[in-house]
Amino acid sequence: MGRNGRISLAVATVVCLWACATSAQTGGRPIRAVLAVGRVASMVDKPVELKLSRVSIPASASANYLGDHSVIYVVSGALAVTSGNQSQSVQQGDGAYIPSNTEATLQTGPNAPAEILQFQLVATSNSADPTLGAPAVETVLRRMAIPRNTLKPGPYEFSLARATLPAGATGPKPHTRSGAALYYVLAEGMITMWPAATIDALSGESRTELRPAGAIQEEPFGFIHTWIPKSDSALVMLQANVNQEGVTDIIFVK
Repeated sequence: MGRNGRISLAVATVVCLWACATSAQTGGRPIRAVLAVGRVASMVDKPVELKLSRVSIPASASANYLGDHSVIYVVSGALAVTSGNQSQSVQQGDGAYIPSNTEATLQTGPNAPAEILQFQLVATSNSADPTLGAPAVETVLRRMAIPRNTLKPGPYEFSLARATLPAGATGPKPHTRSGAALYYVLAEGMITMWPAATIDALSGESRTELRPAGAIQEEPFGFIHTWIPKSDSALVMLQANVNQEGVTDIIFVK
């Protein structure tokens, strides 16, 4: 089996674990759509962080990128993304992966600008570097450090997924990330957190908070939580996630 096949199999396993854990409790039909996935050879060579930016590109314009591993999500408009010898059309609601140290061009159409969310896996020392060249305009929304003591040697997957929990559903069992994740909320819902809990048992008093559209949630290893949709509307989130290749991205509390 080739590398792409191994990655696809691992992603399918992650989707099943997350979806089955939720639907088994609710009888609903949660959806976790993987929008982009790439491979990172090592996460332990230097301090790294997840960086999230909102980027606008005018109509009939192209912006160049040459930097760290990146996944993008098109909020509005559309793009033609060319990276190396590959080109793809990325429509509103779609995502794409851009490898590190590979020059990429993001081209908008003639009639509309594009607005994107870009998640980068960057060296901490490079976190202030621009995301995309002019005429793109970047606003940095969040930087999340990933502690080196939570990472292991070997390759990692860097993925972008859109998770949807239907209105009124019960969230998945309390869990944490095996690596780390940075969430962007597209449609509001609730998060319940256990500050004193571990992966061995729930402990301490939980608290539940609203996360409105546009909220950003950091999910490092050891952060015990679950997500819950409102009774009258679905919860929709973008998940930028890093986890060891071949290892599920979530660990449920025992």
